[in-house]
Amino acid sequence: MIRGTLRLDGIHPGDLVRVSVRGRVFHALVKGTSPGGLTVDPIERNITYRHVKAHDVLEHWAKRGRPRADAHEDLNPEQRSLDDLLDR
Repeated sequence: MIRGTLRLDGIHPGDLVRVSVRGRVFHALVKGTSPGGLTVDPIERNITYRHVKAHDVLEHWAKRGRPRADAHEDLNPEQRSLDDLLDR
């Protein structure tokens, strides 16, 4: 199996990766970076690898969320606040 090395620049904590370490292919949640690779938390059971190298990473899925807007931008001045009801 011929694979290229995936660059780790775009991989951040919270992202998902699929890795192959010594023939074991598994998915993992990225916890952070370590010298020469990544610190991961495997999703599958019975996987003990916690550090993977750049050449072990096969695929990467970035964690994306809805962009946050300032709280003041979304407020409609005509909309009634329910804060007074919540304080009771």
